[in-house]
Amino acid sequence: MRASLGDESARVWQEPSAESISITSISKGDEFEVGKIIRKKKETWVTITLDNGLTGYIRGDTHIFGVQTVEAVGNDLEVHESASDESPVLTEIPKKTAFIVRGAEKVDDDTWYRVEDSEGVKGYVKAGPRLRVRPQVTRESARKMMITGGIFTAAGVLLYFVFPAPANTADNGVNFVTLAIILLGLFQVFQGFMQYRQVNRKD
Repeated sequence: MRASLGDESARVWQEPSAESISITSISKGDEFEVGKIIRKKKETWVTITLDNGLTGYIRGDTHIFGVQTVEAVGNDLEVHESASDESPVLTEIPKKTAFIVRGAEKVDDDTWYRVEDSEGVKGYVKAGPRLRVRPQVTRESARKMMITGGIFTAAGVLLYFVFPAPANTADNGVNFVTLAIILLGLFQVFQGFMQYRQVNRKD
């Protein structure tokens, strides 16, 4: 999982122990990959990997924010230059359009999200509108979708040709359901293939 630091700063330790050396420090908003959680001598440590490839440990009570791809459900969102209603509006994100939330900041009584839209514009969105997490598309999820679609397609073909509806009976809907299963499977295979291509293009 990718996350950003919520505290002002945090030390990164070489080992999951305060007795080891501090190999670097990170500041608020810095991003990293979260790894295993380790419990040692009644202390909790979190394994992190920085963008430069350095791996270390931060204390378990460090405040972090999970970086997520989301979309607004109800309304378009105004992206401000800073965490203030008075700051300039850089752009608007239409509802049901994916964008990245990279962190949160508390200003007076309001919470603001640090965001980045699909064009790379970075700014702040005031909390309040309903947001929905978008599932992350990966090679593995695309493969699973293609495999699931293939299973549905094969099952539908098997039902259609091996167990056809009796020819001397009125259409009882069996053939229709079987064809629907086949079409659903083919759609999933196609969707998984397109997602797999999309991931490869990003890489």
